[in-house]
Amino acid sequence: MRMLPTLRRSELAALAGVLLIATLLRLWDLDANGFGNEYYAAGVRSMLQGARLFFYNAFDPAGLVSLDKPPLAFWIQTAFAAMLGYSGWAIHLPQALAGVASMALLYGLVRRPFGRIAAFFAALLLALSPVAVAADRSNNGDSWLVLLLLIAAALAMRGRGLSFVLAMAALGLAFNVEMLAALVCGPALLVGWWLASTLDWRQRLAWLAAGGATLTVVALSWAVAFDLTPRDSRPQTGGKGDSMLELIVVHDGLERFVHHPPATPAFSSPAFDAAPVGPLRLATPMLAAQFAWALPLALLGAALAWRRSAWVALWASWVLAYAIVYSAAGGIFHIYYLATLAPPLAALAGVGCYELWRRGPNYLALGLAATALWQGYITATTLGWTAGWIGFPGVGLLAASAAWWRAKRPPAIIGGIALVVLPAVWALSPVFSPGNLTLPSASLPRWLGMDDGRGPVLSRRFRSLTDDPKLLAYLQAQRGPARFLAATPTALLAAPIIIHTGEAALAFGGHLGNDPIMSIEAFAERVRRGEVRYAILGTVRRPADFDAWVRAHGVPVDPALWRSLPAEPRHRIELYDLAPRRPAR
Repeated sequence: MRMLPTLRRSELAALAGVLLIATLLRLWDLDANGFGNEYYAAGVRSMLQGARLFFYNAFDPAGLVSLDKPPLAFWIQTAFAAMLGYSGWAIHLPQALAGVASMALLYGLVRRPFGRIAAFFAALLLALSPVAVAADRSNNGDSWLVLLLLIAAALAMRGRGLSFVLAMAALGLAFNVEMLAALVCGPALLVGWWLASTLDWRQRLAWLAAGGATLTVVALSWAVAFDLTPRDSRPQTGGKGDSMLELIVVHDGLERFVHHPPATPAFSSPAFDAAPVGPLRLATPMLAAQFAWALPLALLGAALAWRRSAWVALWASWVLAYAIVYSAAGGIFHIYYLATLAPPLAALAGVGCYELWRRGPNYLALGLAATALWQGYITATTLGWTAGWIGFPGVGLLAASAAWWRAKRPPAIIGGIALVVLPAVWALSPVFSPGNLTLPSASLPRWLGMDDGRGPVLSRRFRSLTDDPKLLAYLQAQRGPARFLAATPTALLAAPIIIHTGEAALAFGGHLGNDPIMSIEAFAERVRRGEVRYAILGTVRRPADFDAWVRAHGVPVDPALWRSLPAEPRHRIELYDLAPRRPAR
C-alpha cells in the first residue's frame, strides 16, 4: 500500500532538503541529552535483561513495578538498544527517526489532494515546529504517537472499508504508546473516512463496527493480558492501584485530560505549566510558540480549501479535538503534549500557502501580514517588549506584503523566508538549551538566558544526586549478598542506579513516591531477609512511613564515604545502612 506519491527529481530534491533540515535538528548533538527521561531509560535497561521484564514493561530489573505508560515505544527503544548497545543515543535515536518519517508521510498526505507546493510548506513547517523538535529529541513516546496517527490518517483517507479497519489498528497501536491521548484523534479519522468513502450507508456501518472491534482488540490486548496475569507473576502497575485498565482510565486518562477540582491545585506544582484553563489557553504565548507560528495561514487554508471537504475536515477536526481537550485539561498538563497539534496545523498552513499563492497578490499579502503580526505578538510577549530585534521578521513580512501589491512573486519569496525565521530559531532552542529533559519543550528565552516564566523545575536541567559514581561504587562494594543495590522512596532516585549499573533498586513509593509498591511490613521483611541493606532518602518526604521506618531502623552513612556531587539544602540525599546491628559482646 503506497502512502507516498511518485515524485519528480525536483520534488525529491526539495523534499530531501526538508528532511535534511529535520534530521539535523533532531540528531545534532543528541548525545548531550544523556539518558533524557531517566525513569523511562531505566525501564529500557531493565527490559534488556529478560523476556518477562520486556513483555511487562518493567521499570526495575527485579520486576517489582512497571512503567506508567504502555510498552510499544519502550519496546522499540529496547530493540534499538539491543542492536546498537545501551546508551542515551541509542534510546533517543528511534524517536528522531520517527519524527523525520512523520515529515515524509505528511508530505505525501498533503501532496495527494493539494499539490507539491502545499506539501513542501507543510513538511517544512512540521520540520521547524519547536515542540516537534523537542519531542523528537526525547525518549518520551510522543514521536511514535504522532507517526502512528499520521499512518492511521493515510489509511482512513483511502475511503475503503478494509483501509478503515487498518486505520483503527494503527490507532490501537498509538493507544499502546500514549493510551487515551491517541483516541482524541479518533473522531477526526472517522470524519475524514466517512467523507472520503463512496460506500453506501449499510456498508459504512458494517465497516464501522469492524473498525471499532479492531480498535478495541488492538488497543486493549496488552492491558488485558497484563491484568489477567496473576499478581505474583508480573510487576505492579506504575500508578495508583494495581490494574492497567485503571491506569488507562484514571492516571493516564481522566487525571491528564479532564478538568476536575483536585484537593491541591495541579498547577501549584512547579512541574506543571500554569497556563489558565479556558478557550484561549493555547493562545498563551509560551504555548503558542511551541506549535502555532503559522496559525493564520492554517486558518486561511481551512477557510479557502473547505470544498475539498474530506481532507480539510480531517485536519481541522484533528486540530479541534486536541485543542478542546488541552484547553479543558485541568489535571496534569505538559507542553510536550502539544506535539500532537503540530502535524494538522502544518498541513493546513501548507494548504493556506498554496491557496493564497494561486489566488494572487492581495490574498497573499493578507496572509503574510496576518502571520507577521501573530509571530510578532508571540515573540514580543515571550521575550519582553524591550527586545528590539524581534521586529525584523515582522518588518520583513510586512515589507514583502506591501511590495506585493505592485510586484510579482519575488517579494513573496522574501516574505516566505522571513516567515520561517522565528520558528527556526525557536526550534534550535531544544538543541542548544534543552532544559528539563523529562518534560521536553522549546524556549527561546531559556536559550538566551532569560526567565521564561515557567519556573526552575521546567526550565533547568537537573542531575539526580543518585547519579554519583562514588555513591554507586560504594553501594556495589558494600552491599554484600543483598539482592537490591539500594531502596529509594521514588523511582526517580532509583533510575540512575539502574541505568549505570543494570542492577536492581527498590523504588518503594513508585514513580513519584505516592504509589507504594508494597507495605512497610513487606519492606521490613525484605530487610530482615537481607535483600536490602542500604536506603536512600531524598528531600521530598514521600512516602512518610518509608522515611520514618528507615530513620528508625537505619544508621546514617558518613557522606564523606559516598558523596562526590555537591548537595544543596533543598536538594540533597541521605544514605542509611539497614544491616542488623551486631549484639555487643
